[in-house]
Amino acid sequence: MLLRHPYLMQYTDKRVLIIEDQRPFLMLLKGLLNSMGCQEVTIKSSAEQALPECRKQKFDIVIADLHLGSERKNGFELAEELRVAQLISASSIVILISADSARPVVLGSIERRPDDYLIKPFSQIQLKTRIARAWRKRQALLPIYKAIFDGDSAQAINACQQIISHDSQYLHSAEQLLIQLYWQTENNQAALDLLMPYKEQPSAQWVKTALARTYLNLGDANLAIETSEQVLSKNRFSAEAYDIIAHARQAIDEGDAAIAAINQAIKLSPYSTLRFYSACALARQNHNYPMANTACQAIWDLTKRTVHQNINHWCSYIRSILDVAEFTDSKQQKNRYQQDALLHLQRGRDDDLIARLDNNFNHDIFTQVVMARIATLDNKKLDAKHALFNSQQTIAQNYAQYPLCYATDSLKVMLELGEYEEALPLTKLLEDNQSALDESSLFAIRQAKQKAAHHQNEYSQFNREGIKLYQQNKFEDARTAFSRAQEHAPVNTGVALNLLQCILKVAEKQQKPEQELVVDCQRLCKLITDMPLHSQFEQKFEAMREDINNLISPSPPSKTKKGS
Repeated sequence: MLLRHPYLMQYTDKRVLIIEDQRPFLMLLKGLLNSMGCQEVTIKSSAEQALPECRKQKFDIVIADLHLGSERKNGFELAEELRVAQLISASSIVILISADSARPVVLGSIERRPDDYLIKPFSQIQLKTRIARAWRKRQALLPIYKAIFDGDSAQAINACQQIISHDSQYLHSAEQLLIQLYWQTENNQAALDLLMPYKEQPSAQWVKTALARTYLNLGDANLAIETSEQVLSKNRFSAEAYDIIAHARQAIDEGDAAIAAINQAIKLSPYSTLRFYSACALARQNHNYPMANTACQAIWDLTKRTVHQNINHWCSYIRSILDVAEFTDSKQQKNRYQQDALLHLQRGRDDDLIARLDNNFNHDIFTQVVMARIATLDNKKLDAKHALFNSQQTIAQNYAQYPLCYATDSLKVMLELGEYEEALPLTKLLEDNQSALDESSLFAIRQAKQKAAHHQNEYSQFNREGIKLYQQNKFEDARTAFSRAQEHAPVNTGVALNLLQCILKVAEKQQKPEQELVVDCQRLCKLITDMPLHSQFEQKFEAMREDINNLISPSPPSKTKKGS
């Protein structure tokens, strides 16, 4: 009796899903699968129709056309969502098909790692062969895929090692998966040890590319560049090699070369969100804010219909426009980008997609935060403070917990205005939720903190010194310290009130207060009156009101009768 091959493809018990927007070809594919023995074949004309089906049942084979309508989720976005959201099992295979053989499309599809990719037209024999091949490979590597599916990296690594030691047919496939797992777990030396035996062999391109990536991860930028250039000498269309060169060049402070390399990678394969994240980071590190803005726009456009869609991508795009305005020396360009940000902000109000992305997102609140930032760029600090205050009050009234979608930009404005005490809880919130933030938000937070670091340190030092001196009744010295603190935070309400309190104490000890004290008191009163005040600050100010009036407009001395 003949034993059945453990990975032999049996079509009769397989559930198949076909997604194709051209009905004649959809029916043709269904007929082909039926003639191959498939009895359960579900057909849909869009990814949006397919996803609910995948939530109801698990399909063994998914065949999706790449192009499913210009305003709809495409095939590789669907394939990625099925894997990431675990709407198919670890044993399922995904085949992408397309009539488009343009290099960027093909590379973009392959980088999504489908089980196979077919160019139309193809025959039934070709389809059957590719499905069978993909199925056998998936079944052979299933222990690895199951562990990855379960999020168990240690078990996935162990499964890779087991297959490598026993299965020569899928040896290199298991090695590739193992190397990726080593990178993810930051065990780069183990990845290098696995690759070194192949170093001097005329091996597959993936080995050289993986070596280059591993060298980069280990901090050897020059060797990463040298190895990547060897890859490009054999395949000038390797977008991944250009990716590695870009980061390696940046590591050795060759910013222009890094920018050129990442741009070449994007030109070859422009459908990778991660690649645009890299471009955005490299652009900002090299102070190329127009390029960072372009990358943020691409991230927003690429993620709109994907499993990675997030309101933070749109917020980051608006922020990136204002970054160009902030860091340009041209007043004309500054005004143009500010207007551009306001235009996109207004368009966002009418964008149904933005409303659907996050039910908690309030466009009016985000607009207030953006208006606060624009005011800081125009050095209108009090206008900025009013807009920020209104946004924070509305957030406090409408949310039990502070939403992350407002936090990054709110923190930037707080630090620009010197509202360091108010920024503390927001800083902690962002630090505790780093994993939920996109890289653009994280970069903006780091940049804002670095920019404010000097003023914040100086402010904190002088403010603490002023409080200590005040408690020691050294009011004149405390006044000097608070004045120095205010130089680093001109519209900080707390330090303005502290300084005003000192002035009143100094004036109290003078029989006739110096005019300088009166003028400074008037300045601070106007500043505080113009500011929006939290209740505790308002109470403190009101408690000083009588002393303020006595200093600014003292009552005339009472006249006594002659001869008394």
